[in-house]
Amino acid sequence: MPVNNPNYFKYFKDFRHEIKEGIKYLKVIYSDLDGTLFNDQGCIIMDSGRNYYFEAVKLLEDIKQKGWDLVLVSGRHKHALQYTTQMIGIHNYIAELGCELIYNLGEEVHVTFDDKDCSDLTYGSRDLIRIIDMVMEEFPGRIESRMEWSHNRAYNALFMGEIDIVRLNKMLHKAGYKGLVFLDNGFSKLKKLDLDVERLHIYNLMPVGVTKVNGVLLDKKIRGFKKENCIALGDSVEDLKMAPETKYFFLMKNALDHNENLEEELKKHDNVYITEGAMNRGWFEVIRSLL
Repeated sequence: MPVNNPNYFKYFKDFRHEIKEGIKYLKVIYSDLDGTLFNDQGCIIMDSGRNYYFEAVKLLEDIKQKGWDLVLVSGRHKHALQYTTQMIGIHNYIAELGCELIYNLGEEVHVTFDDKDCSDLTYGSRDLIRIIDMVMEEFPGRIESRMEWSHNRAYNALFMGEIDIVRLNKMLHKAGYKGLVFLDNGFSKLKKLDLDVERLHIYNLMPVGVTKVNGVLLDKKIRGFKKENCIALGDSVEDLKMAPETKYFFLMKNALDHNENLEEELKKHDNVYITEGAMNRGWFEVIRSLL
């Protein structure tokens, strides 16, 4: 069910002039990909209703002329993101939900956490095979992961479905994987799966403590950015975790259709603003105004 409209929600349209005045030191835009800059089917030139929509693409040149660096922050692995960024003229990105920070299309790669004791979640690993079997047996017809989805992934694994994530993580830890956690990275229509679910969620199996914030923090440290130099856009609770490290965070309207944790997460921040448009229309709404 969509989240209601409590009085602590702040809508971008009501603060756009104030926010524009507050970005004079802006240097970097951290943007989620699917459901934010792209629609929920991985397309930048169609909106959430699958109508052709080119307005967000048109702003990429203006962003570059402003000298702002657009950094994609995604659950996709670095090889997939390299291909994506090359297509739209971007060079820097944060992959695997914060595990890796990549500059200049892969010329420089930084792991954002201490991975020496990390469980092996790479393609065909014993741990990944066991976890996939265990999860699909526990939630038959509700969640799926395929080994080929882990090609080129270094630190996390992809699952899709709709389940009780608290129960899922309890099962994972009971099985001895206390260094791993499942995170809900929002809705998706990227794949069509034969599952008995209402809305398909993306779940990332991650090292405990690693989120998109890891990539943002390391990028800020390496390039000397301060909070006032940064904004972020996203559409999920995981994206909202970037809010404390940025001057402003912009939440796409489609996030309000998400999960029960959104209201509690929003209460933690005073710099989050909700768009009127969904997905890339919401992204355009924000960036066009700031330009």
